[in-house]
Amino acid sequence: MTRAMQYRADIDGLRSLAIVPIVLFHAGFSLFSGGFVGVDIFFVISGYLITSIIAKEIGGGQFDLWRFYERRIRRIFPALIVMLLVCSVAGWVLLFPLDLQAFGESLVASTGFVANISFWLKSGYFDTSSDLKPLLHTWSLAVEEQFYLFFPLVLMLANRKNRDPRLIVWIILLLSFALSLFGVSRNPDATFYLIPTRAWELLIGSVLALNAVPAIKNHTVREMLAALGLGLILVPVLVYNSQTPFPGLSALWPCLGTALIIWTGGTQLSPTRVARLLMLRPVVLIGLMSYSLYLWHWPIMVFSHHWMLDKPDLAGKLLLVLASVLVAYASFELVEKPARRHALGLSRIKIFGLAGGAALLCIGIGGLFWHNGFVSRYPAALQSLLRIHEQQTKGFIGLQATVGGQKREGLPDGGFVVGAAGQQPQIAVWGDSHVGAILNGVVGAAQPDKVPAISVFALGGCRPVADVYLAYEASTACHDHNQAVLAYLLKGPERKVVLVSRWPIALFGDVRATGKGDGLGSLALRPATSLDEAQAIGAFSLHLGRTIDALTQAGKEVVVVETIIDLPQDVPHLVFKTLLHDPATAQISKDISAYRERFLGVEQVFDRMQARHRFERIRLRDGLCEQWQCLLYRRETGQKTGQVLYTDNNHLSTSGSALLAPLFRGVLP
Repeated sequence: MTRAMQYRADIDGLRSLAIVPIVLFHAGFSLFSGGFVGVDIFFVISGYLITSIIAKEIGGGQFDLWRFYERRIRRIFPALIVMLLVCSVAGWVLLFPLDLQAFGESLVASTGFVANISFWLKSGYFDTSSDLKPLLHTWSLAVEEQFYLFFPLVLMLANRKNRDPRLIVWIILLLSFALSLFGVSRNPDATFYLIPTRAWELLIGSVLALNAVPAIKNHTVREMLAALGLGLILVPVLVYNSQTPFPGLSALWPCLGTALIIWTGGTQLSPTRVARLLMLRPVVLIGLMSYSLYLWHWPIMVFSHHWMLDKPDLAGKLLLVLASVLVAYASFELVEKPARRHALGLSRIKIFGLAGGAALLCIGIGGLFWHNGFVSRYPAALQSLLRIHEQQTKGFIGLQATVGGQKREGLPDGGFVVGAAGQQPQIAVWGDSHVGAILNGVVGAAQPDKVPAISVFALGGCRPVADVYLAYEASTACHDHNQAVLAYLLKGPERKVVLVSRWPIALFGDVRATGKGDGLGSLALRPATSLDEAQAIGAFSLHLGRTIDALTQAGKEVVVVETIIDLPQDVPHLVFKTLLHDPATAQISKDISAYRERFLGVEQVFDRMQARHRFERIRLRDGLCEQWQCLLYRRETGQKTGQVLYTDNNHLSTSGSALLAPLFRGVLP
């Protein structure tokens, strides 16, 4: 059923082809924008190697499930536990309470190999940004270990029933791949994180290990296929980016590339040019230490982000990569190799006992962090501010509950009404998550009996522009939501429609320390397709203009709320770090002139649109910025506790949005 399992240096070299793009991608090298596919390469390799071992032992009547799990513990646990414990110390020192609580939750999940489920459940617009989660990378370890909980049982059952496992594996593979194709547009977060939509990647390796595809003897054909495999890996590494719908079909190519390289290699065959390249000693060494490098590189980069706040320049990126390699090498030599060597002399009971004890220690630490956050680590004045920030941040998760909204008949899904009970709404607020960041404070700053009925329509990440899609997902949910809201508003009682959004991200992408952005705008004319800047501006102007025209022709007054200033750094972290060093600081502001063209670019688009369409504008930067110096924190004279004006790098807190109330007089209460 399988070939005899012999050491293949080219597969260790293939591991280096997986880990190097991952590290360079995470370090921020834009050339490797698709480096995340390295995880998929690891999945195929793992499926091949582990299936080879299991099938060989089952075929020889020697397979022991508990011995298999014992080997997995010896391979995975020592370096993982050391990394988790070191990260716990770093988290205690560097993480503020909300981050420490989130870290504690992920520590428990990572130890229990359910991190993928935890991060899936936590994924969402208001969740902590990914570059602030030290254990985010453990999701892939969870996928692998979940796979190895059930897959040996499948092979054992096939053997017991005297069935050929290859057909069963092919069926599961195709079902998982079909589910991945379906899910990437319906529920991309679940599809990315969960085992049913990822199992096919490991099973690609399994079908090779089970000889479910015939071996190739012709050397020329093997050379061509190996070269094709290398190309199928390198092109996605260099071409894919954060807007690429993933996994689904996009994950197929690097997985096939990996399979081709494994398939065309082998110890019984003359090596291909690709195999010889992968068998070079430095390449093999990186592959041998790839597990430790995967474990350590991400926490090093995340904790450096927490410490520095600013994203690193080129020298900083290179330093992070070097630090990751050095720590990984130390982990490989001082933890991985000795643990495997010494574990050979331990009984199975001792190995399981040590692993269980280490896991309980990590779970205990994680539980304490998760429950507490330990705000008591900080000075009294900062403790109060941290508690207020926590309340405001958690409040934004449920906008409808926060502003006292009520569902009414006839509103599109997700819509609700806030304000005077029993009245017909005269105002509609339509937009993305910034609706919450604005409305929460503006309504809260008004007198309760002065708040008219307001219809609210908000969908995170979805700009209020009809007939467009999102570039970073295949789902049509944003488009469908906007169509439903517009159809309602054209006939609804509301006389004024307020459009609120983080507009720059639609045109220029996420914020950078200089310039307009990262160039990956979210606007698309078809799901999961990208537009360059000129195309995005044209499409934005056309379709927002049509949206405004449709509303005004229906007798509505339209007000466009220009974007709040978004920053490259997480504002609360910046504020808290400043106050730690100087608690007496009464005001913290940020000079954003280095990337003012981001906001001027949007304002210029609105200038041109206003010459052709009828709408009012509210410029939010007038409320928080003087020239290009923007307020982030303030403490009034005589106050012990100040106010952080943001909940992250782009959403205003209740305190921040309350400062904008004067700008909304005549529009909102």
